[in-house]
Amino acid sequence: MARTAKRGLQDEYLKIVRKLDGDPEGREAGVSYLENTESHSIEDVRGWAMNAYVLDAKQHETLSEAARIMGSIMEKVMAKYHRDRSFRKLFCLDPRIEEFTLVPSGCHAAVPLSRIDLFFDQKTLDFQICGIDTGGVRGMGPCADVSRVVRATNSYSEFAAKHPTVEDFDPVRECALTVLHTYGNWANAQEGRNHPTNPSLAVVDIEGSTRAAETNEVITCLRGMGCYARAVTFSQLRIEKVGGIRQLVDDEGPITCVWLRARADEAAACKSAGVDLLGEATRRGLVCTVGGYRSWPCCTRSFLSLLHSMEVRQLLSWEERAFIDAHVPQTHIIDASADISAFYDQDQWVLWTKDGHQLQDVEAGSNMSKAAWRNRLVKAIKRRDAVQAHIAQQPMTVVTAEGEAERNVMLGLYVFEGKLSGVDVTSGTDAPIANWNDHLDIACLAVR
Repeated sequence: MARTAKRGLQDEYLKIVRKLDGDPEGREAGVSYLENTESHSIEDVRGWAMNAYVLDAKQHETLSEAARIMGSIMEKVMAKYHRDRSFRKLFCLDPRIEEFTLVPSGCHAAVPLSRIDLFFDQKTLDFQICGIDTGGVRGMGPCADVSRVVRATNSYSEFAAKHPTVEDFDPVRECALTVLHTYGNWANAQEGRNHPTNPSLAVVDIEGSTRAAETNEVITCLRGMGCYARAVTFSQLRIEKVGGIRQLVDDEGPITCVWLRARADEAAACKSAGVDLLGEATRRGLVCTVGGYRSWPCCTRSFLSLLHSMEVRQLLSWEERAFIDAHVPQTHIIDASADISAFYDQDQWVLWTKDGHQLQDVEAGSNMSKAAWRNRLVKAIKRRDAVQAHIAQQPMTVVTAEGEAERNVMLGLYVFEGKLSGVDVTSGTDAPIANWNDHLDIACLAVR
């Protein structure tokens, strides 16, 4: 609790909520609002906190620098990946997935959209990166929604009166702007039937995607910007001649821009011919595909492992190498050449399944007996799983309708076109690397 008490602005916000006895009026208004949002109206409704995670100017600067540097690192590594076959082999990707990653998109950036998950110590400003998501970048809808809810409470009004420079984040809007800006820089954006600022846009995903509600929020935002956008599945895609010109189309007409939300592993498992058809349309320059699979290697454990290798370090500046040494935990792919005895100290390591990047893919040695952990390491050799240094999670006192509790907190930095474009704050209990029970969303504010 001592660490929590020294968090300055965040502790000040907590005191306001306590003074208002949990701000029941604000909570009631928040519940009413969330019941009518896409992201919180699905069956798996997540809770939210009345108090906010507050960044001061130095903390915001630290995270902004983290976004800039990590964005630069990903661009350099992916540039090498796409031009060097021998370098690609280091990632050991499934051939089908590797094929996806080599489809040129025509975008000016290899990684226009990403989310970097990390544990951040607000007192020391240290942080450790535990995962990266690109392309579909999850969690933007709930992040934006809970910010709007907290902004409408009495607690926020009182805090903002004392700190008029306070601001929050809207990654949904920033994502929409990034997709449009990326399309605007596409080489073919001003040719033929294309329109440089107002594309006919499809958000493409697999059938039954868990991202559907969040996709609808982004589509609503895009439509508010004057863009004709809709949600499309692979099975709805076709290539047809329209006015004598071959174009990618769905049932609603031609498509000139795609924001691809499906992950590469999902596409590889999808039986629809539309998966390869989208690749063909993108390769032929019929459509600009934003996100997509070209940045998929950044999502893998192999990427985090290779960041510490000489093959990657020689690509980077001194600043970027120092960043990796300080903030990217040791990650190793376990294969037949690995000495698994180096990982016997089970409290110091967690295991990720092969190419796993979802939190449910994590197994912690601290949750197993010594014998079970060593048996699991043996199995990891055949499966080529990854072992990663255990990261200390950061606690925060949160206020809900049930009262106060201390929970672990993880930040998701939305990095769009190389800059910090949002901060998703989630919390929970009883799990390593944020695969939590009793998941809560927390609004993030910045006072600069």
